Amino acid sequence: MIIALTGPIGSGKGEAALYLKEKGFQYLVYSDILREAAKQQGIEPTRENLNKIGISIKEQFHDPGYLSKRLLEKVTAKDAVVDGVRNVGEIKELKKMKDAYVIGVAAPQRLRFKRVSGRKRDGDPTTFPAFKKIDNLENRGKTKGQEINACLKHADFIIHNSGAMGELKRKVDQAIAAFTKRT
Repeated sequence: MIIALTGPIGSGKGEAALYLKEKGFQYLVYSDILREAAKQQGIEPTRENLNKIGISIKEQFHDPGYLSKRLLEKVTAKDAVVDGVRNVGEIKELKKMKDAYVIGVAAPQRLRFKRVSGRKRDGDPTTFPAFKKIDNLENRGKTKGQEINACLKHADFIIHNSGAMGELKRKVDQAIAAFTKRT
């Protein structure tokens, strides 16, 4: 089974991915492919630069699902979780696989900002206006860029993550149980 996670910045998709990793899923991240490309090009791997690289790669290969193809090449386990799908073309490519499902993780914007500002990651916004700018960029809906809202509409299961970690884990387990019944 392949589980792809999508959702806006700070929604908890990374925490959901780490939980699945704890449960034995192979853990893969879309941005790792972009970080590799940034390193090869000598570009600082900021969130904005990674977004530009992703668009450039999709344009270069004329394929909005290119990153999914690259990520699927790295799957070596029976169960895998891929964190950070941000484009409908990537979802369509994943869904060509028999046991691939998408979980969307959503949370209110103010709560997501609180989470992001608390994690102190390099490149994360530190003010609410800067956070809103990133949030808007990631939802602009261009077919080669990031289109989080459109990805959420293509999710097989939506988790509303405004509670505690235990609640998130319980909801992830519910999603996996629902997918297992389908196979």
